[in-house]
Amino acid sequence: MKVVFTFIIIGTLCYVGNANAAISEEEYAELREIFSEARLSIMTDEEKEELVNGDLTVNEKIYQVTESVNGTFTYSEVDPDMVDQIKENFNNGIATYDASHQTTYKRIQIIDNPINVIDGMHMVMVYTQWLVTPATKSYDVTAMRIDGGYVVEGSQDGSQLYWKDGSYSMVNYSPNGTNIRKADNGFGISMNLVDGASYFETDISANVISTSQNAVAYGTYQHAVTDVSLSQSQSYTISHNGLGDVVNFVSTVHNLYDGMAGVSITLQQ
Repeated sequence: MKVVFTFIIIGTLCYVGNANAAISEEEYAELREIFSEARLSIMTDEEKEELVNGDLTVNEKIYQVTESVNGTFTYSEVDPDMVDQIKENFNNGIATYDASHQTTYKRIQIIDNPINVIDGMHMVMVYTQWLVTPATKSYDVTAMRIDGGYVVEGSQDGSQLYWKDGSYSMVNYSPNGTNIRKADNGFGISMNLVDGASYFETDISANVISTSQNAVAYGTYQHAVTDVSLSQSQSYTISHNGLGDVVNFVSTVHNLYDGMAGVSITLQQ
């Protein structure tokens, strides 16, 4: 497995032993550069093996988001000098909200795993972690857009990992469920953050066929800053004019989301 980070970050790695693990401790440590222990703990052996046997390229960004009690917010990309400290916090626990305002952090990654370069087949994933419990739990949208390629129909899926009542649980989203919105150039999944939960990770993935030497995948995570309905959360098109260069909400919905910038990656040839 070769993992190439566009933004290379070296963090503290921890291997949790498993007598039935299908991958080595070294391979597990490589996956921990990308995924949390929680996400790996519920990943199947087949998924882990596919990842460690791949030639992964990862682009990631960490954003600082400050939200006040009256619903206003600002966000900015984390200073590179602070990245190691913030990433360590992602691994060491979950903070709680201040009474007046909260500075939270979201880590968003886009991952390219070439499956069959000859046929232009890639597995693309958009993976987001929250460091702090968000004040608003409604329909957040994770989406990807493909420029110079297309998503293989039926391969789209997603998941929401959350901590509640002393354990991790997961909500899975299928390619034909009510929460997905598809387009010729990508797709998005609306995920209603679980009430009462205190930690969240989300991801969407799909097989993608690149039809250009310069194919690019774009990913975004848009957080609802107020309660929205499923219908409102799906009132968008997949467009380069949208939030994060992906999600173009209708005007009546646009301001209901935080507008955080996204990530992109050139698909390997």
